[in-house]
Amino acid sequence: MENKNELYQKNLHATYLLTGQGRLDEFKSYLAPEVEWTEAAGFPYAGTYVGPDEVIKNVHERLGSESDNYGAEDLKYSFNGSTVMVYGKYSGTYKATQKSFVADFVHVYEFDGNDKVSKFIQVVDSTTVVEATK
Repeated sequence: MENKNELYQKNLHATYLLTGQGRLDEFKSYLAPEVEWTEAAGFPYAGTYVGPDEVIKNVHERLGSESDNYGAEDLKYSFNGSTVMVYGKYSGTYKATQKSFVADFVHVYEFDGNDKVSKFIQVVDSTTVVEATK
């Protein structure tokens, strides 16, 4: 039987793989119905989106349509009860400019009682991503 940390890491790792593969319906299954998803100020998709459909529409569909070879590699996990922090790197090529980017990120996740992501906060080195859009 896996403990909560192992479950959270396994589930989050799956979400990174699924979004990179464009499998957004499967990704949505890991989100709580009222998930609050906050993309950092200064990032191209900045804002807070509520609900899985808004997260998909305002973040992940745009990533998939605006970037080639987009990926978010989850490298390091830190656990504090139902809060999980993930350090990793974004990479991809912005289609309109054909400029590539690599950016460090930290994602803060909160899980609800059903082990679904109920809150997401992005902290990111947005400069390299924004530069790729110019």
